[in-house]
Amino acid sequence: MKYLTGRDFAFPEYLPRYPREFDFEILHMRLDVSIDPQGGVVEGAVRYRARARRDGAAVVLDAVEMEVLGASHDYYYDGERIEIRPGWRRGEEAEVYVAYRARPRAGMYFIKPHGQRKGFYVWTQGESEYNRYWVPLPDSPNVKFPWTVAVTVPKPYVAGSNGLLVEVRDLGDRQTFVWELRHPMSPYLLAIAVGDFEIHRERCGGVELEYYVPRYVGGGWRHSFYNTCRIMQFFSEYLGVPYPYERYAQVVVPEFIYGGMENTTFTILTDWTIHDRHAHCPYTGFPCPEQEDFSSDPLVAHEMAHMWFGDLVTAKDWGHIAINESFATFVEALWTEASRGRDEYLYEIYTNFKTYLGEYSRRYSRPIVTNLYKIPDEVFDRHAYEKGSAVLHTLRSLLGDGVFRRALRLFLERYRYRAVDIEDLRKAFEEAAGRDLEWFWRQFWYSAGHPVLKVSWSYSEGSLRLQVKQAQGDDSYPVYTFPLEVKVVYEDGRREVREVALGDREVTLHLGAAKPRYICVDPAFKVMKALDLQYPLESAVAMVEDEDVYCRLQAVEVLKRNGSARAVEALGKALGDRFWGVAAEAARALGEVGTELAVAKLMEAYPKVLHPRVRRAIVEALGASRRREVGEFLDRVLHDLGESYYVRAEAARALGKVKWEFAEHSLKKALEYPSHVDVIKRGALEGLAELGTEDALKIVLRHAEPDMPTPVRASAVQALAKFGPRREVVEALRRYMRDENFRVRYAAVTAALELLDPKLMPDLHERAEQDVDGRIRRVAREIVEKLRKFMERGAEYQKLREEVEKLREEYRRLADRVARLER
Repeated sequence: MKYLTGRDFAFPEYLPRYPREFDFEILHMRLDVSIDPQGGVVEGAVRYRARARRDGAAVVLDAVEMEVLGASHDYYYDGERIEIRPGWRRGEEAEVYVAYRARPRAGMYFIKPHGQRKGFYVWTQGESEYNRYWVPLPDSPNVKFPWTVAVTVPKPYVAGSNGLLVEVRDLGDRQTFVWELRHPMSPYLLAIAVGDFEIHRERCGGVELEYYVPRYVGGGWRHSFYNTCRIMQFFSEYLGVPYPYERYAQVVVPEFIYGGMENTTFTILTDWTIHDRHAHCPYTGFPCPEQEDFSSDPLVAHEMAHMWFGDLVTAKDWGHIAINESFATFVEALWTEASRGRDEYLYEIYTNFKTYLGEYSRRYSRPIVTNLYKIPDEVFDRHAYEKGSAVLHTLRSLLGDGVFRRALRLFLERYRYRAVDIEDLRKAFEEAAGRDLEWFWRQFWYSAGHPVLKVSWSYSEGSLRLQVKQAQGDDSYPVYTFPLEVKVVYEDGRREVREVALGDREVTLHLGAAKPRYICVDPAFKVMKALDLQYPLESAVAMVEDEDVYCRLQAVEVLKRNGSARAVEALGKALGDRFWGVAAEAARALGEVGTELAVAKLMEAYPKVLHPRVRRAIVEALGASRRREVGEFLDRVLHDLGESYYVRAEAARALGKVKWEFAEHSLKKALEYPSHVDVIKRGALEGLAELGTEDALKIVLRHAEPDMPTPVRASAVQALAKFGPRREVVEALRRYMRDENFRVRYAAVTAALELLDPKLMPDLHERAEQDVDGRIRRVAREIVEKLRKFMERGAEYQKLREEVEKLREEYRRLADRVARLER
């Protein structure tokens, strides 16, 4: 039953994992640390008030690569865990402490001055299990306790943390900030940030909002956070549980290794999210919800959603990370619906599902909820985030919004400040809905894969026949059971929506005698599934103008596969769709068709469309067409200073792909343009890599060097794979796989996947075994397996070539004999 384990996710040595058990309970933690931002050292003492759960229990704290300076009782330390024995009996309380010093390789990051950034910055990143590198603690999500943190730093640096600031002590050239989190929280949510921050404040009802902004950022931070209060108010109202804490701080830091991290009351965010007005609204004034290009709203909403899902209630084990990440991704989409409308929400769920399908098809499939993993970071993937959001959307559609919201409120209130699993969620939903939902949990949470519906219809002699076949592979649930709506639009203009109860591999319906114009499956997009639509061309041409956005998206898919001149004409009209998401999908479809007519439609539509994301899709599609005649057009877009940063960056990539004769000159010029996170420069580097010339390689290698900004370096390193297994490329990738910067190391490892050069096998093995970051270890291990298979196939190919050559030689000998006989 592969649907219970999936495909290619778990390696052979993987064993089931279960939540850790502790023989003690933490009642409170007191942490006093002194941080040396310049020296990269943290020193301090941590005190725990604890209660024994059995006689003689040991207090076991995770503490990796530390120097233990002392402890309150007899202790044993092996370099990864400290074991302290207070000599107590069950039910007794004791205080234990550990004094220590550390120079962390992970968990706490020391960022040096670089370019316009003059000061030092220090920040922590605890999820999944990295706080153990800078503080001894029981590093497991199923433990919760309140804490007090006192952080001493040199002046003029500010030190922020979770909870409320209760004291600031002046120590001359240093100062201590004392923070108190009064709510029990999981240890991975403990966070500290130190730096030269400007702190901006406002009130949102009874909650204090804070924005920690590095001084080098300037005023652009307002474009990122202007909706913070509205998002908080919406979540509080929709979920039925007011924001559960007294304060919410958003802390911008340099070189953050994620987009953001939801530390309770103290979210840390990458400075990449800070952007100017032109990045946000390139064609109009600010704000511009109808024509937005880059927005921080998804990041702000996602991390704030975690204050409920992940912090207030927490997955008790990483295998149940859907409690945190599926919900945060879904609740983020709810904000999209509230702020921008239903079509935007549905398109976000649609693109989320397509993102998951990319991981499913190219990497692996697994159940969203699984305990078969080795590294906790492995389950933070597109299954947990995007697929999980689509499953929650399906559940909402099945139960109705009212029942769904009651269930969320019940779940949050019942398990407040507790660690839970997906079964706790099921019980809350069953109670709110008054029905059994085990069938849903088994199909969508506990099984790998997804429904694949092959749909066809035919009309003959007054009979309309609709056929729905479940065509998912053996790594998916064998036969899914769920209701499916079908909309029939007849030639006379009538519309009819029928419900089909799926529960067999194949369902055939006879829907009536009238002639249909077209049929749309699941018009309101209520169910997560992949569709294989066998529709007549003319029905798709008609459906591309349907009132339901999901029907129009289906029509685009059918027209793309057809690719005829008639289909291209219909896709050309769809470029002017009233919703930008449909227009963008139509542009990409035309790029895949790639005919001369399709390219003409794209270029003709470009000046008429007003949404920058549609223009981005058009430019991307022109590059995918790989036709040289678009070179001059892309060159004009790239050097149009009034155009969107992101459209111009896409034009740079496309220019390299089409191999325009003047592309190299144009792309070199584009390297000098300023833009949000250097997106134009990065696009130009990727375009140069597509050209593959010697000069281009020199330029890309230069931009991978350490004096360049991290986004530029990462893009350059990733682009190196385009040049093939040249000596300079292989040597550079080896070097950058060991770079101090996480994003650069990750780029080097993923570039190795594209290169598939066996010479990199030892370096990838090293990353898979030794890298401190779990994400890099996982990806490196996957690439090692792919390389091994590639090499095995290479051996097979070599053997086949040898066999063919032997046959050719035998044929030549036979031919010679035949010729001699004939003579």
